[in-house]
Amino acid sequence: MRDIVLEWLDPGDPRMTEVHALRHEVLFAPFGIPRDDRWDDEGADRLHIAAFRDGKLVGYANLLLEPDGTGHVRQVSVLPELQGGGVGSALMTGIEDEARRRGIALLTLNARTTAEGFYTRIGWRTVSDVFPFGRTGVPHVRMEKRIG
Repeated sequence: MRDIVLEWLDPGDPRMTEVHALRHEVLFAPFGIPRDDRWDDEGADRLHIAAFRDGKLVGYANLLLEPDGTGHVRQVSVLPELQGGGVGSALMTGIEDEARRRGIALLTLNARTTAEGFYTRIGWRTVSDVFPFGRTGVPHVRMEKRIG
């Protein structure tokens, strides 16, 4: 998707308010979970990448730098009407590029089983059985990708 612009955002960036709304819309609203903007965004170990099209936020992902030198991808969120259109792939490429730049060789994530195919297509592999996750209890699998 050539018209997507990726930007790394500081947790204090005013556009993080839009990120909060997007994350809720994609990750929790479909399950009737009320909005709660306590996302634990602060800290030098939490990196925030946002995707914009024509200046509008259309996607987001978080890279958590783990103490063991790995990276954990969290909260991948793409506007529902744009899912399947390349925004998620662009975000993941941005995450992987930054991880490589930082010398991270292994990335992990917990994926909804409905997104497992997407991650598999871009080189991730499933390393767990299905388990319920977080506040939603939605079935997830743990996945990883070696990038270095």
